[in-house]
Amino acid sequence: MTIMFITICILILVYSILGKPVGSLVGRLKNAPWKELAVNAWDVIVTYSKKAGRSASRWVLTFYYTMEEGDLNTLEKALVYAGIIYIAAPGDLLPVRVLGWMGLIDDAAAIAWICDRLNKSITPEIKRKVEETLDDWFGPEIVTELVADLR
Repeated sequence: MTIMFITICILILVYSILGKPVGSLVGRLKNAPWKELAVNAWDVIVTYSKKAGRSASRWVLTFYYTMEEGDLNTLEKALVYAGIIYIAAPGDLLPVRVLGWMGLIDDAAAIAWICDRLNKSITPEIKRKVEETLDDWFGPEIVTELVADLR
């Protein structure tokens, strides 16, 4: 069942970016088990973050906490879930290993699209929670400490 939801969410993300209608796909997710999907997404995020590091993990954590705490409709939840899975999953439409920096274009497009759609839902509280999680995983950011010392 999870594979079906992942596929539908990825299709919704791609179709949305391309300006295609997604209403029928969104309709299939009305009764999606979002709590269960969030648990699955968390496992993917943790594995991804260990390899990707602090900066790359910030986006997937922001999406995760927005999905978990934000007041999102089904379309927005699907976009967030697709973004987490697409960015953090090992497979990639444009692989960095083959294309170098150009392999980041699809990930950047997904991040930009989702952020644009969810800008109003990414609250200061969510941003704080993301930074706290990153600090727990990677230690405090050195730049943050330097700025605090300058004050």
